[in-house]
Amino acid sequence: MSRENPMVSVILTTYGHEAYIKEAISGVLIQICDFEVELIIANDCSPDHTDSVVQNIINTEPKALWIKYINHKTNKGMMPNFLWALEQCKGKYIAFCDGDDYWTDPYKLQKQIDFLEENEKYDMVHTNYSTLQDKIIKDNPDKASTVKDAKSQLLIKN
Repeated sequence: MSRENPMVSVILTTYGHEAYIKEAISGVLIQICDFEVELIIANDCSPDHTDSVVQNIINTEPKALWIKYINHKTNKGMMPNFLWALEQCKGKYIAFCDGDDYWTDPYKLQKQIDFLEENEKYDMVHTNYSTLQDKIIKDNPDKASTVKDAKSQLLIKN
């Protein structure tokens, strides 16, 4: 795979995430994998200094070649911004990380892609997550124990 045909496109949408965006981008750029990755950052005309933070990362990060960045001149709205980013994807697989979230496992993408490549009957994967509330970390507050539970939670939450 080449930069023109990455294995994974990571969509990172952002609006007003100045305080979080550096960690969100770093979580993607720490990925250790044996395939090409593109990181599409879609800034929905943030009113804060998100753009400056992203530009600084692009100018200093060794893996900046992964990054395709747009700072929209006008606010598109959450869903149009996401759909715009989705249209930019060239990867066989698409991963999502919001501008106020971050990944901690440097092998996250490698593990997920390995699983999908070895198990063609699966169409998507997800990871466990933790929430931070009142300075307390809570692991997997809505953890599903079965596929049926997961589907049910997706329908309820979305």
